[in-house]
Amino acid sequence: MVSCGNLMKSVMVAVILATLAGPGSLWSCCEKVSSKEITEPIIGYKLQEENLPCIKAVIFQTEKDQFCTYVGAPWVRAKADLSTLHTLACLLTCRIIF
Repeated sequence: MVSCGNLMKSVMVAVILATLAGPGSLWSCCEKVSSKEITEPIIGYKLQEENLPCIKAVIFQTEKDQFCTYVGAPWVRAKADLSTLHTLACLLTCRIIF
């Protein structure tokens, strides 16, 4: 038997995943990047791995727009959450093998 709490959690996770993965999602695919530092306040970011035509990038979200940035730009690590430093380092050095 499924409890109401567990069912509600499952529904919420499904809705969030569908929203993030859907065609109208907040994040889009970066096909080119910039090393220019973002001066606007950042409200979120996402690490994007290479999956052509998408390239390795950190996508920063501001109130006005989103910016595709080069993962190796010196200022990116300072703007990104410290908990993702390992992931950023891996994006710079790791190869995905299919």
